[in-house]
Amino acid sequence: MKASLRGVSFQTKLLIAFFLVVLLATVAGYLFIDSSVKRAFSDFTGRSFTVQDEIVVNLVVQYYNRTGSFDGLVDLLKRGPRDIPILLVDSNRKVTFAPDERFYGRTLSESELAGGQPIPLPTGEIWTVVPYRPLAGKDALERTFLRTTRRSLWLSGFAASAAALALALFVVRQTTHPLRQLEAASRRIAQGHFGERVEVRSSDEIGRLASSFNEMSRSLEQSEEAKRRMIADVSHDLRTPLTAVRSALEGLRDGLVEPTPATFAALHDRVLLLSRLVTDLHQLALADAGQLSIERHVADVRSIVDGIVETVGFQMEDSEVAFSSTVEPDLPSLLVDAHRIEQVLLNLLENAIRHTPTGGRIDLKASRAAEGVLLEVSDTGPGIPPEYLDRVFERFFRVDPSRESGSAGLGLSIARALVEAHGGRIWAENRVEGGARFSFTLPIPSVR
Repeated sequence: MKASLRGVSFQTKLLIAFFLVVLLATVAGYLFIDSSVKRAFSDFTGRSFTVQDEIVVNLVVQYYNRTGSFDGLVDLLKRGPRDIPILLVDSNRKVTFAPDERFYGRTLSESELAGGQPIPLPTGEIWTVVPYRPLAGKDALERTFLRTTRRSLWLSGFAASAAALALALFVVRQTTHPLRQLEAASRRIAQGHFGERVEVRSSDEIGRLASSFNEMSRSLEQSEEAKRRMIADVSHDLRTPLTAVRSALEGLRDGLVEPTPATFAALHDRVLLLSRLVTDLHQLALADAGQLSIERHVADVRSIVDGIVETVGFQMEDSEVAFSSTVEPDLPSLLVDAHRIEQVLLNLLENAIRHTPTGGRIDLKASRAAEGVLLEVSDTGPGIPPEYLDRVFERFFRVDPSRESGSAGLGLSIARALVEAHGGRIWAENRVEGGARFSFTLPIPSVR
């Protein structure tokens, strides 16, 4: 049974379930109502017999008081205007009067007498008036009434079942139609069509499921677009230095390019750019997989900043950009990977150097904040357009590609991955006085 139902559609299963429920409810209702009708009819008949019994008992008692015997009572009952539906039973339990001659002289059992009305006589004898119909069975009128009642019950049950099934079919179709839409859209998404959406027609569970499906589809579409864009950007960033290296090597091979130190230096720069791009992509892949190597040790913030100042000092001088660093005194030590934090600061400073014009200024500041230790890199460049503030940490994103030669647009993405791996937060904003500021926080370790 279970195996045969597995291949049946959800709509068919719902219809079968509704049909079984309606069928069981109809049968149960019929049995209950039929039993109630028969019981009510029997109670009504019993109450009618009780009234007749009292009349007959009074008649019998009055006749006995007047005559002193039951002689002639049977003839009196027979001369009545119609058959009286009672049995008159003497003290020996024998029937002396009955509407049906088959009962004359019959001896009734104690159980048959139990439903009668006893008549105690002055002589000590006890006669009994017993209802006739319970012993004779249902008459034609009662059988016709019960047959008509049962027919009406079946007809009403079939009508109610048909109406219930029609309503069930409507409800099932309203329920399964959006599910079929979801199924069809899921198949199309599985085939790579990530632009599929389904119509949300309600706010119930199915409506919320459709909304969640649309969100999933939208997310998949964005992820697919980001993947395509990333592949295109990677291909572009790899192709440019590779083309330069290949052209230079072909020129050296054909004798069109002089093998001078400048030529080899340019080739070396291109190879370094390729190596850095591959390294950056590898770090981002590790960050996505949650496998970014972080070796935490107790580190002093001032020591990290001093190391950065020493590293970028000569580069600042060559770019003719003023540089200053400020470290708030008594900053707590951090439990971080110092080399990774230096990498974050170097990426932010390289980004600032690229966007700060000659004669500009870059400031590095470390201070205490509510979230921990706050490190800021500010510049006096053109700033970031407000609509791009939330996108500057995206991979391969460039606000102005023409001004970012030599950069694959991965530095800020790597900085964000490293900061978040330390449990911190990083963001970008424009300064009121001009320029951009990149800030990130690092949590202070709890003292145990």
